[in-house]
Amino acid sequence: MDLQSLLSLSARSDSSLTQADSGKKAVTTTDQLAKLSPALAKARDRVVAQEQSTATSLSTLGRYKAALAALGTSSGALAKLGGASSAASIQSALQTFVADYNAAMAGARQSAGAGAGADLGTSNLLSDLRRALATTPRVGSTSLRSLGLATQADGSLKLDAKVLKSALASASADGASVLSQLGATVGKAVDAGLSGTGRLSSAMSSLDGRLAALKKQENALLAAAEKMAVAPTDPSSAAVAKALQQAYQTGQ
Repeated sequence: MDLQSLLSLSARSDSSLTQADSGKKAVTTTDQLAKLSPALAKARDRVVAQEQSTATSLSTLGRYKAALAALGTSSGALAKLGGASSAASIQSALQTFVADYNAAMAGARQSAGAGAGADLGTSNLLSDLRRALATTPRVGSTSLRSLGLATQADGSLKLDAKVLKSALASASADGASVLSQLGATVGKAVDAGLSGTGRLSSAMSSLDGRLAALKKQENALLAAAEKMAVAPTDPSSAAVAKALQQAYQTGQ
C-alpha cells in the first residue's frame, strides 16, 4: 500500500477518534481499531490482505521447490542404476521418478502466477526436462518408450508397468543404462533450478522481504492506534492523516 492510498483513507474518515481508558488492552482486532479510527482499521485490513496474498504465493513457491528437490533425489537414484541393479530396484526407482516428475510439473504450473511478476525460470526448466526425455539415447534396442515410459499431452509422464517388466526381463542392464542417463540429465536441470542464485530462490527471497515489510506496517498501524487509545487525540482528519503517515513511514 502506498502513502497516497493511506492518506486517502483519512480523507474518508468520519473523524470518530475517541479517548480510551488508560488501562485499555492492546489494540489487536479490526473491531477495536474501528472504534478508534475507521481509517486506521481500513488501512490495517488492506495490509493484512496483502500479507495473506504474499504468504499464499510464498507457500506455493515453497511447495514447488520441495517438488523439485524430490525430483532431484529420484533423478539421482536413477543415475546410480547399473548393470548390477535388479529389475525390482529399477522398477521402483522409475516409478518414484515418474511420480516426482509429475508433481514437479504440476508445481511449475501452479507457481506461474505466484512469483509477484518475477520470472522464475520455470519455462526454461520445463524445456530442459522435456529435452532430457526426448534426447535420452537408446542402449541397444532399449529406449524410454520400450521401457513403457511415455509423455502425455499435458507434459506429464505415464509408465506402463507391464511393458517395463517385460523389457527388464530381457534386457535389464540396457534398461538400467538408459534410465541412468535420463536421471543424470534431469538431475542437472533440477540442480540449476534449485541453485541459490537461481530465479526461484530470488523470487522466494523477495517475497520473504515483502512479507516482513507488510508485517512491520501492520504493527506500526496497531502501535499508532494504541497511542490514540491511551492519550487525548485531536479527532480531526489531519490527525488521522498524520498517524497514517507515521505508521506508513515506520513500515518501510
